[in-house]
Amino acid sequence: MEEYDEQLAIEVAWDFLRRNSTSTIKFGENLQDVSYVITQEGLVIIPAMIAMLQPYDTVMYVPDFSEGCMEMHVSLEGFDETETNGQYADRWRVYHGEPPDVQWAIATIDAVRFHDMFMDGEELGQANPLASDEAAFCTLLNTNHKDNVKTVCAKTSNVEVHDPVVVGVDPKGIDVRATFGIVRIEFPEQIDSVAKATSFVLET
Repeated sequence: MEEYDEQLAIEVAWDFLRRNSTSTIKFGENLQDVSYVITQEGLVIIPAMIAMLQPYDTVMYVPDFSEGCMEMHVSLEGFDETETNGQYADRWRVYHGEPPDVQWAIATIDAVRFHDMFMDGEELGQANPLASDEAAFCTLLNTNHKDNVKTVCAKTSNVEVHDPVVVGVDPKGIDVRATFGIVRIEFPEQIDSVAKATSFVLET
C-alpha cells in the first residue's frame, strides 16, 4: 500500500472510531457490549468487567459484532479512578451516564482491521487540538443554544433529539448526548477552532 493510501486509511478508520461510541468486546470466548469514550489525548476508555482484565487476546468490534465493523485488537490496562485517571472515568460518565461495571480500563489499540485494510494501532490515536476550549464550548451551547443544536442534529444526522446535551468537540465534529445514545454531528470540512464550530451550529 502506498504511503498516502495508508495515511488515508488511518484517517478513515479514526473518523469511524470517532463517529461511533459502542462496541462488542471479545475476551477469551466471551462477548460483551460496551460503550467507549475517546479522551482528549486520544485514548479509548471503557468500563470493564474484572474478567476482561485477564491476559486474553482481546478484540473490540466497532460499533458491534457485525458485517462491516472495525476490528481492533487491544490491550486493556485497568485503573482505579480514585487513585489515577479519574478524569477519564468522569468523561465516560458525561457521555454515557453511570457505568454497568465498577472497573475501568484504557484500551490501547495494537492493530486494526477495517475494510480489508490492516493498520498499526499506534497510528490511530490522535490528541484533540480543541481540548483546551472544549468545556467552554459545551457550556455555551448547552446554556444558550439548545434549539440550534436540535436543528443541527435533525439536519445533519437525520435524528430528532428532544433534550440534546453537547459533550464534546474535535476538528471533525461534535458529540451530542441523547436519551438513546450519542449523536455525532460531522462538519463538512475539518475545522481548527471552537469559534468555527460555534458558527457552524448557529448558521446551519
